[in-house]
Amino acid sequence: MSVRKTEIRLPAGHQASDLGQAAPASDGRAVLISFIPNPLVVNRENTYVVFVTDAGLAAATESFDWSFTENGGAPETHRTDFGEFAYTPHAAGVVEIAVRLLGAGDAEQASLTLAQDIVERNAELEALIAAAQNETGPTVANPEVARELVNEHNAYYQGVTLTTPESDNSFQKFVFATVSDGVLRRTPDERKRHVAALADSLSADGQNFGSLAAQEAGVSGIRLALLAMTEPHDGGAKLIDWTELPEPRPERAAADEQLRQRLQSLDENVRIDLFNIARFPKSNIVHCARLLEALRDRYFPGTNFNDVLTGMSAVRAHRIIQHYREGPLRR
Repeated sequence: MSVRKTEIRLPAGHQASDLGQAAPASDGRAVLISFIPNPLVVNRENTYVVFVTDAGLAAATESFDWSFTENGGAPETHRTDFGEFAYTPHAAGVVEIAVRLLGAGDAEQASLTLAQDIVERNAELEALIAAAQNETGPTVANPEVARELVNEHNAYYQGVTLTTPESDNSFQKFVFATVSDGVLRRTPDERKRHVAALADSLSADGQNFGSLAAQEAGVSGIRLALLAMTEPHDGGAKLIDWTELPEPRPERAAADEQLRQRLQSLDENVRIDLFNIARFPKSNIVHCARLLEALRDRYFPGTNFNDVLTGMSAVRAHRIIQHYREGPLRR
């Protein structure tokens, strides 16, 4: 069977559109999801994933036939053994994506289509990058990180909201800074390799899932164990009880290993759900925002995000990020 375990179910409590731009089949048995929402950017890679949620269709599917047609030209075609493919658009205009799910003898079992616009890179950002290279005007410390944030994830981090809204955009600024740090810490290829390793683990016996979870996952660098502490399960209970790690590093390593073993012992479908939440940039950034809010509420209740960023010389902001990246931690 060529439909991996990681693509046979959407995360509990989530719709396909919570993961990215979604194009469902007319009969609802499968859905194509784009990492990046419309429009795409010339020469910027995008990943597409096919979820086959119908058991009969999943059992009948043996391969995936992909077709990408830009501006009415000759289609670019690819065959994959499972439902994921990364494509880089070549020119501004429109790309039409078609995926055929093939069974025995290449018989078509289902098909999915999606059309997306293609635009040039953000002109304002490119001007800033050029100015920085000429040592005039505002500087851009890392052009490739800035290009990824602006061209691919802008709609996602701009759209995050608090459970109780605040009067300014301090929360959005904090989320942007956290996502930016996540992008800066690991290249797209490093993140892609880690996600692929997690998918391979879950599609096999999953025995090394806990060890792989030692690395941060996805664009904003989510700790899967921390995500499990805030993600509700049956009846609203969290998947893992809130667990603080010792702050001194020698003690922390052993405690973190125990925590990841608890993550490893979760039901397979639960681990797949956590993986998919962290895998897709949209859900990754949304849950990054939820984690930051949860950490603020636990450690600095009653403090708004403007005070988090500006008060006490930003000590609270630093502490929340430390909990997010390394813990949560126990003093």
